[in-house]
Amino acid sequence: MFNFRAVMRFSGMSALLACAFMLGCSDTPDEETPGSRGSWGVRELPVVTAPVERAPLIDSIKSVGTARARQSVTLYPESSGFVTFAKLAPDTPVLKGETLLKLDDRDQALAVRQAEVELAEAKRTLTRYFSLNASEANIPQSTIDTAQSNVDLAEIRLAQAKVELSRRQVMAPFSGRIGITDVEIGDRVDTSTVITTLDDRSVLLVDFTVPESFIGKIVMDLEVQARQWESPDDNTSGTIVAVDSRVDSATRAFRARAAIDNSVDNLRPGMAFEIDASIEKGEYLSVPELSVQWGADGPYVWSTEGDRAMRSPVEMVRRVDGRMLIRGELSEGERVILEGIQSVRPGMKIKDINAVKATAHSSKSEKADRG
Repeated sequence: MFNFRAVMRFSGMSALLACAFMLGCSDTPDEETPGSRGSWGVRELPVVTAPVERAPLIDSIKSVGTARARQSVTLYPESSGFVTFAKLAPDTPVLKGETLLKLDDRDQALAVRQAEVELAEAKRTLTRYFSLNASEANIPQSTIDTAQSNVDLAEIRLAQAKVELSRRQVMAPFSGRIGITDVEIGDRVDTSTVITTLDDRSVLLVDFTVPESFIGKIVMDLEVQARQWESPDDNTSGTIVAVDSRVDSATRAFRARAAIDNSVDNLRPGMAFEIDASIEKGEYLSVPELSVQWGADGPYVWSTEGDRAMRSPVEMVRRVDGRMLIRGELSEGERVILEGIQSVRPGMKIKDINAVKATAHSSKSEKADRG
């Protein structure tokens, strides 16, 4: 009798458990039970979203080069002699054609004067022959031709004398600034003596090398940034003015030249510069880096469609300043989930905290305006 009662009790408990299990597996949807948390279709998951933006992909090339003046020359005399005049104060600005140095030119000046006299006499003779012929003196044509040749030769001798006289001075071939020199008045110089240097540093030129992969991207008139090697906080802008026609087979790089404006004259030839050239390579979709997740089939983001979460596969392009440039079937202005990602599932109903805050702020503003 005891065993029968125990069996009956055990059977009753089993029946109760079976009923409870059947109720738990009922097909009745969760929407019928207020506050139920058993379905992703009803449960609202609070998330933080951010908009999808468009941003450019910019490649930056950094290279170091040494500046030189736009025009630079070392001046030598064209002949030997004693210095009688010198305008060679260091760092003095001079104009094109200005005389910087003169040598003793007394002999050359006399040679010019003599050539002038000879030319004048030859011209008078030729003129006299023409006058006599006009009065029927009948001077032979050969005599007139000889007189004409004498005039031509005298003109050549005068030109040669003037050239020799001009070689007794050194003039500035272009406007610029003079360098330091040791030449003084009274010194004897020859054609191997360095008189001074002259630099036009109103514009500085910086040559730098660029990898061959950037051929066609480093082009004329491209703007670059130039940073002094010893003063990285002092930046100035420049422009590409020349690109080499070939690639160095040893370094697999080509040479480019940037021009830096130095109208304020605070830079000097010989300075080292870091050249930074930025090249835009198109626009891409941009999302916060934290919104990009990894799955078995690659990277993806959780995008929003209304109040539902959608999984959108993407292709990563590059990470830039805390954001990720991507390719994918997204549009600018769409929103991606940034926080609360770990609990998101496809089709889950979400509650965008950003939208709630924006609505609350708008309501407060409207009430304030009415008040």
